[in-house]
Amino acid sequence: MRRALATTSPHAEPPLAVVATYRVLFADCDPMRVVYYANYLRLFEIGRAELFRGLGYPFRAYVAQGVYLAVVGVRCHYRRPAHYDDELAIRAGIAELGRARMTVAYAIDRGDERIADGATEHCVVDDAGRPQRLPTAFRAALRAAGLLPAAP
Repeated sequence: MRRALATTSPHAEPPLAVVATYRVLFADCDPMRVVYYANYLRLFEIGRAELFRGLGYPFRAYVAQGVYLAVVGVRCHYRRPAHYDDELAIRAGIAELGRARMTVAYAIDRGDERIADGATEHCVVDDAGRPQRLPTAFRAALRAAGLLPAAP
């Protein structure tokens, strides 16, 4: 049975921290002069990388341990278009945390305006692609930063 991706609705939004800012490049835009839809997934990737880096777990550190976060699901809700030269705030936080899975929630804001939000679901795997438990030290870092999702 598949689980639905966590949402970032105003009623259940996990704590999201501003982890990066991004100035929209002309190369990010489509012929209609708005950010091409798939580029929001790259903004999510920036958010996830900076969230983990801020916790002391840059991608390079856990890859060196043979631990990977395979993306097994993604959701993006486009609320307003972003345009060339907009400065965007990328917010990220943990929406769900299991033994070997996690869902990272994101929000992309332009000032006080929400541009997009979404989530990526990940499975922790080893070099051979076998599921692994989330490292205890990473879970502790999330707890210390106040980023663990509220218990149901």
